[in-house]
Amino acid sequence: MKQPELGQKILELRRQKGLTQEELVEQCNINVRTIQRIEAGEVTPRSFTLKTILNALGENLENLNDPPSHEENFIHREVGVSAFYIKLAWISGLIYFLSGFVEFAVDYARFYENELILSPAAYISMKFIVMLAYIYFMWGFVISGSLFNNYLLKIGAYFLIGTTILFYGYDMASLYFEPFYMEYVLVTQSIFCGIGSFIFGFALLRLHKPMGIVPQIAGGLEIASGVFFILIFTVLLGLIFLIPALLLQIVLLYKIESFIKMKAPEHLVS
Repeated sequence: MKQPELGQKILELRRQKGLTQEELVEQCNINVRTIQRIEAGEVTPRSFTLKTILNALGENLENLNDPPSHEENFIHREVGVSAFYIKLAWISGLIYFLSGFVEFAVDYARFYENELILSPAAYISMKFIVMLAYIYFMWGFVISGSLFNNYLLKIGAYFLIGTTILFYGYDMASLYFEPFYMEYVLVTQSIFCGIGSFIFGFALLRLHKPMGIVPQIAGGLEIASGVFFILIFTVLLGLIFLIPALLLQIVLLYKIESFIKMKAPEHLVS
């Protein structure tokens, strides 16, 4: 607490105790003129002097500290979440992005050319790795949503995680039974992914204040991708817009990691 608020608080505490300035001086062995100037807000006492006065008034120094700033509140909300986990998230995003091209080629051959170019075990392993990479990539945004009080970001990320688990699970399970109405499944998947991308994109736009222009561009691309997915017949355009959106989201998580390291005390950063 700074002057003049500090002096006013000491004056208030002294009166609550029913003490005169002279009586307070006797208890803490400080010059009466010093007490007068502190209460008037003319000087800021040294730490030792302030502690002595507060002890005489039965008050704790910690109780007089300034209320936490926005950045300090950020640190308290961040407790239990380290930059290490955000780093894992953007690394998972890179793995997902690079492996996605291989996955696209394999799925195109399977669903459009009716040819499985990998063994079932290899196909399931590939799908499982890509799915886990994407889930943890999105989990980085769940963590970020908590850090910045962006609940829409958490909702969008959870929606996309759920959609991924649902349809990747179907892809793996369908190896062992005849896929039914594959066209309907692909259409449903496109719509679900579009809705998730639409929500997620708007949530990214809300990160512009702490993170600058990167989330704005990423959010705009994600929204455009979501619209194209929902329209179904423009899925290819949705994929084209999704590629730079994913890259910018990886960059965004990297920036969030750096932000945490810069703002968090050393003991909170792994």
